[in-house]
This record gives sequence, structure tokens and C-alpha cells, in this order.
Amino acid sequence: MSDDTVFRMEEALARVDHDRETFQMMIELFMEHGPKDLADAQTALDAGNAVGVARSSHKLKGAILQFCAPAALQACKELEESAKAGNLAHGGQLYALLEQEFDRLLAALRQVRDEGIAA
Repeated sequence: MSDDTVFRMEEALARVDHDRETFQMMIELFMEHGPKDLADAQTALDAGNAVGVARSSHKLKGAILQFCAPAALQACKELEESAKAGNLAHGGQLYALLEQEFDRLLAALRQVRDEGIAA
């Protein structure tokens, strides 16, 4: 992985005892479910539903945590905390940052999936 700032491959692999097959499965699951969780947060944000934003953000945060992706994790935490406080005034900005970092993580994971994991 050339861009260590998106996610920390060694830490993420250590979470699954360096089982590359399990890690590839985690990537596939994240690629399948992550975009839906992100879209759910956007839908809740559009509806002004702070509880829904917090719930979707929390779910997504758990998935991002597995990949040791600090920027995406921080963006997700900020959106979740703001929503839990019932403050969606900056929700659009926080969501935009999360979406940007989510897309970076997704691209990095897609690259790992497509190229495989170096031994």
C-alpha cells in the first residue's frame, strides 16, 4: 500500500492475525455495506433526523475502525458526536468531509482487493 495516510495496512492486518483471506473478506463486506451506511446518514441528515444520523454514523464508524483509517474515522466521529448532541447545523460540512474520506478509503481498499496483499 503506497498511501499509508488513508489506512494503516499492518495494523488492520494485525486485527485479523494477518489472515489475508479474512482481510479480503472484510474489504468485500465494507465495499458492500459501507456505501449504504453512508447513504443512510445522508438520508437522515436531509430529513433533519439527528438520531438517524448518529445511528448510521456509529455503524459506519465501527466498520471504518477495522481498517485503521484515521482521517475517515475522525470525520465519522465528528458527524456522530454532532448528531448525538442534536446539532446538525454543520452536518452538511461534516458529512461532506466524511464522504471525501470514505471515498479515499474505499479507493485504497479497492486497490488492495484488486492487486492483492503483498506477502
